[in-house]
Amino acid sequence: MQLSKSIETRRDIPSDPDAGLVRAAQNNPAAFQQIYDRWAVPVYQYFYHRTGQPEGAEDLTSKLFLSAYQALPRYQHRGHFPAWLFAIARNLSREYFRKTRRETPLSNAQHLVAASDPPGEVAHQDEITRLNRLVKSLPEDDQELIRLRYVAELPFAEMAIVIGKREDAVKKSLYRLQARLQILLEQNHE
Repeated sequence: MQLSKSIETRRDIPSDPDAGLVRAAQNNPAAFQQIYDRWAVPVYQYFYHRTGQPEGAEDLTSKLFLSAYQALPRYQHRGHFPAWLFAIARNLSREYFRKTRRETPLSNAQHLVAASDPPGEVAHQDEITRLNRLVKSLPEDDQELIRLRYVAELPFAEMAIVIGKREDAVKKSLYRLQARLQILLEQNHE
């Protein structure tokens, strides 16, 4: 299986559609519901993969949207709304783990591998299990790259802002990580 091909199935989407939502919510607080509707699932998934607990993810998701709602009047949209949201998410999760002193590493890598045809599902599940183990063994920074790209589904430009690196550096890091995982998967398969 080509991990890099199966992982890299989505295209980067510019964040411009968020400009209208942000303007509407800044002018009418009731319009914030549209921002919530658009981003609640990716934010929750990000927190769930950080905490491994539905309750923790729900709590952090509500805190994020409360913080975003309160800060929205001061927010100046420059085409990077998702980066702004996930920067808040990273800060909230760091605060959460400072308080609780525990963190669950990325524990479910099933979303990283495209589903195969139904007859091959059993063999595919073994590969998912191996990939899951490999992902859990990665350093936290590498797991964060995976979370931002494949759980939060952020484009590279947004990831770069959240992480505080150049976009090309984020791309290279992720592609190298994918190549490393592919090699490790192949070595473990033999």
